[in-house]
Amino acid sequence: MQIDVKGDFIPSALVQLNPGEQIYCEGGLMVYSDPTINFSYKWMTQGGLGQAMRRSLLGGLPFHQHVYTGPGYVAFSRLRPGELRVLELAPGQVVDIAEHSLLLATNTVAYETFYVKGTGRIGRMMGFWMDRLRGPGTIVYHGYGNILKFTLKPGEATDIDHGALLLKDASVAVQAYNQPLGSGLTGHALSFEAIRVTGPGALQLQTVDPTRGSGGE
Repeated sequence: MQIDVKGDFIPSALVQLNPGEQIYCEGGLMVYSDPTINFSYKWMTQGGLGQAMRRSLLGGLPFHQHVYTGPGYVAFSRLRPGELRVLELAPGQVVDIAEHSLLLATNTVAYETFYVKGTGRIGRMMGFWMDRLRGPGTIVYHGYGNILKFTLKPGEATDIDHGALLLKDASVAVQAYNQPLGSGLTGHALSFEAIRVTGPGALQLQTVDPTRGSGGE
């Protein structure tokens, strides 16, 4: 399998699949393909039907994924400005990716989702979902705007906006909190929601919040 990233402003990933090779992704990401590519579905029933319905209806996650089997070429894009990254996962390596940021993965990559509990306030801090991917295999993901990379030491923490979180090692902890704007009742009432990430591990952020403005999914 060969993956080539094409374009700068709105990038795409062109994948050349050998006979029998498979990749999967969310629906609606394919731009064009060779007629020899075979298309099928993979149902996302992790945790049972009830859990799958909850993720889909309340969390906005897809109920199934699309599977493409070679031989042939097929191109994918999020159709939004940003950057693409190709990551080779070693056996047992686990990374977490923000929802609707994974562009594609080889069928050897195990896929599941998990829920990050919010602070209980109305809005995004009711909680959010992330994809958890386990190697071996190859993944391609999309960062809105530019991608910033960091490495957190054990116990080292940083506070970020929810929309900035793109990718992290599974060892990096994530916790939602409310940041007061001043003291007293006024400061609490005007507090904004953020998340705190704590190392050790790799962390990647994106400079554009995909849930705001025209960049939303």
